[in-house]
Amino acid sequence: MEDVVSVYSNGRRTNTYRVSSKRGQELLNLKEEKENCIKILSKLESEWLARYNCPCETIKIDHYGDTENKRFFDSLKERQNSMEFKSGISYRGLPYRSKLESDFARIMDDYGIPYKYEPEILLFDGERKCPDFIIYLPWLDLLILIEIFGKCDDVGYLKRNNGKHLAYIFSGWLPGHNMLSFYYGDKTSYIPEMIMEEIENVALRHYLTIKGVA
Repeated sequence: MEDVVSVYSNGRRTNTYRVSSKRGQELLNLKEEKENCIKILSKLESEWLARYNCPCETIKIDHYGDTENKRFFDSLKERQNSMEFKSGISYRGLPYRSKLESDFARIMDDYGIPYKYEPEILLFDGERKCPDFIIYLPWLDLLILIEIFGKCDDVGYLKRNNGKHLAYIFSGWLPGHNMLSFYYGDKTSYIPEMIMEEIENVALRHYLTIKGVA
């Protein structure tokens, strides 16, 4: 007998779908997503308890659903930068330009944050750029553009990339609100937790703003 997926409501089975069917596959994907979310929630609760020595409170988060930001994020295609990958670094079988970028992708996966790597976006002057990442926080309907600068000991490198920020700002990507930049050099220690702290600060500022607190 072919494997099936059963749907239950109030302890009673209401529907059954073949695993090979479209709906069966959708339900299996939802089940996997739910299990991943439970793992991420458990991880976050453990980190909170370890840091503050008390259980974290829960707040009601609005369900935004199909929004303009969500549609924009879904429309972005990854890996649009035509430059050759030369680092030899990969994550989940896909190449990245640096260990910093592959680590960032891993951290986003660890925390269940959707991201697009090197998507192409249109700027205010009609020019197209490929930022390192754009992440999406669905619980806040918030897009955040991410740039990771890994050669900050090189003055020439900084000069070459200096114009990026102004172009992003004029296009509506504002530092500390929906854009974050991370700077590293050869002697700069890399602490993954600091990345999440920066993202959490932006998320909190956005949440307080939409709630009329900030």
